Amino acid sequence: MRILLIAPQPFFAQRGTPINVRQMVQTLSEAGHEIHLATYPMGETVEMPNLTIHRALSIPGVRTVPIGFSWKKVALDAMLALRVWMLLAGRRFDVVHAVEESVFFALPPARLRGIPVIYDLDSWLSDQLAYGGRVKSPAVVKLLRRIERAALHRSALAITVSASLSDAVRAMHPGVIVAQIEDCPIEEVLRAPDPARVTSLRKRFGIGERRAIVYTGNLESYQGIELLLPAFARVAARRDDAVLVLVGGSSAQIDAAGAGAAALGITDDRIVLPGQRPAEEMPEWMAMGSMLVSPRLHGGNTPLKLFSYMWSAIPIVATDLPTHTQVLDAQSAVLCQPTPEEMASAILGVLDDPVRFASMGARARARVARDYSREAFRRKLLAAYDVLTPAVRSSVATNM
Repeated sequence: MRILLIAPQPFFAQRGTPINVRQMVQTLSEAGHEIHLATYPMGETVEMPNLTIHRALSIPGVRTVPIGFSWKKVALDAMLALRVWMLLAGRRFDVVHAVEESVFFALPPARLRGIPVIYDLDSWLSDQLAYGGRVKSPAVVKLLRRIERAALHRSALAITVSASLSDAVRAMHPGVIVAQIEDCPIEEVLRAPDPARVTSLRKRFGIGERRAIVYTGNLESYQGIELLLPAFARVAARRDDAVLVLVGGSSAQIDAAGAGAAALGITDDRIVLPGQRPAEEMPEWMAMGSMLVSPRLHGGNTPLKLFSYMWSAIPIVATDLPTHTQVLDAQSAVLCQPTPEEMASAILGVLDDPVRFASMGARARARVARDYSREAFRRKLLAAYDVLTPAVRSSVATNM
């Protein structure tokens, strides 16, 4: 098939959705499909067989776009919509695969041409704007929900990333066909860590032989950094050998995390903020941890980093919320209530008795290898496209 895949993000960039898009492109390319990827003007160059990238026109002065809602993103989406409309007007596609909010501007022209549309959602846009504090009006959130429901009603297939999101999609539109395709560990982490590189990073960032509590990922508010910092302040008061390592975040987020730590009495030598690091370093950053933490507070989707955490076989401490429990259980991770006291207690438990919790890491790795591997991702995605085959044949016959 000739597929128009629309990704309203920088491509390629080392963050959740672009990584997932890259894995979809690779899978579809290997299956022999022709992929035309419409995306933002910024991003690293990626070359794959059967892939053509169509970038939206750049906007003067806009070189980066933050995660989540912003007026920069609204402007970039408008430019991307123009690119998509031009592509649909000038070329014949068998399927339009619209990621997140791109479905809203891709559906009308695709339906005019009789092309089936896949609505690929990692979460509800209405929820993102509500819990992110961007939209405070219940009426606006309600309107967004109506738009999302209309998009589901007009899509041939919905792709979700978690059981909770699949249930929510079916509740919103019982008639929609849902394909649940969880993320899988990114390719860069699917290797054994290099002990020499682990030692080098420990020395370079002043970690030494201390027990590292490692977090990787962006430092957006929904990730729960405001929960992790006071939890670690309690840990630091009990353990002189513990250090908190937060890998990731923008410069502004790093400054905010540092200021928040200082306000809690966490001294500079007890927290390491290396900023964004290359994905190929992640096996070493995770390997230096006595545990990996995911203090996430909001969202129904499972964070992409969780699958990498599980693959590393390092014990995981995570909040006992559906974002984690649809993948983890008490046999594969230490789950705690989302309070500083409970998270501190969970962290101290792992630090005090590492032998007891080592087997949890092994069970987590076995689970991700069985249920969330690269092969499982490939099988589920291609099965979803097989569901569309009758709709594609009907579309082609109608247009002929």
